[in-house]
Amino acid sequence: MEGILDQIIKGELPEQATLAVVRGVFPLEIEDQLTALFHICKGNTSLLDEARGTVAGLSEEVIKPFFQGRDQKPEILDFYLREFLFPAGVTEVLLLNANMPALALAEIAPELEASLLDLLVNNQVKIQEHPPMVEALRRNPSLSVIHTQKLDEYERLLLKELVSSDEELAGKTTKQIEEEAIAEAKQFVEVFGKEKESTRAKVKKNAAESQDQKDAETDRSDTLNEIADDAAKQKRPVLELIQEMSVPQKVQAAIKGDREYRGALVRDSNKLVCCAVIKSPRITESEVEFYSNLRNVQADVLRLIAQNREWIKNYKIVVNLVKNPRTPLAFSMKMMSRLNKSDMRFLVRDKNVPEALRTLARRMMRDGK
Repeated sequence: MEGILDQIIKGELPEQATLAVVRGVFPLEIEDQLTALFHICKGNTSLLDEARGTVAGLSEEVIKPFFQGRDQKPEILDFYLREFLFPAGVTEVLLLNANMPALALAEIAPELEASLLDLLVNNQVKIQEHPPMVEALRRNPSLSVIHTQKLDEYERLLLKELVSSDEELAGKTTKQIEEEAIAEAKQFVEVFGKEKESTRAKVKKNAAESQDQKDAETDRSDTLNEIADDAAKQKRPVLELIQEMSVPQKVQAAIKGDREYRGALVRDSNKLVCCAVIKSPRITESEVEFYSNLRNVQADVLRLIAQNREWIKNYKIVVNLVKNPRTPLAFSMKMMSRLNKSDMRFLVRDKNVPEALRTLARRMMRDGK
């Protein structure tokens, strides 16, 4: 039968014989049959429906060995995973074959049935090979609380250690530490995006969806309390961890860490640390909006926000900066013309802002700004 396969691969098999193979009436061994269908349909997708009907008529027992082969070609595994619907037992074999391309797994992850999700969530080798699989799995509506926590852990591992030891940082300038942390955080953002909803929020959402209607309230409360207690036992408070960090380590945490780290470190008394928060590729616009309104941050933090062209397109950030008495006056005055009449009137009466700003606001109101 090798001669037939060679003709199929070269596209030299007569049309009638090709149709006979696709319809399963040509005498071929199962392995040759499935290999032939791959080569035929790869070049002629119009025959896929007939090929699917042929494969559907084969039993699991005869199909499984073909997909279990350690030397099976990745492109063949990829083809059958994407293009065919199999019973769960056959799909499981496909998912477990080490030669299955990670990209193919990521593409089917959002729709994978709940009973098979464990196979992907626990496949750390393939996730490390193709990190976007984590985000693809998150889109699966059947994802459980345990699955979500596992994916959160993968994200932390893929970002490497949050802070390096003092020995590793010795001899490096703050600029070098910043640049390395920013590069690593950028790679993380490219794969996972910026901030996700908090773990507790995801726990609530998943727990709510998993409860029966009649006892949802009671069970949901118990589940959340158990998970929250476990998390509290395993995780040290961020503020406690920060207290043990050196300045270079805080800079790393400010850039690479999550929202909780940024929220704590943006108020740090060291300018290098608090400004590193604003330089983090992981920071979101909603965080910047919140920070722009803080009265207990250094002026350098507000200056960095005011210098970012994308952020000052957000009117709320502009208003916060103008009203914030810690914003450098040059930036506040420059943004005054952006205010609407209502906010301008408020500024005239606001005794917390510099008098120079109130005077300018009065003049602009009088001149019909």
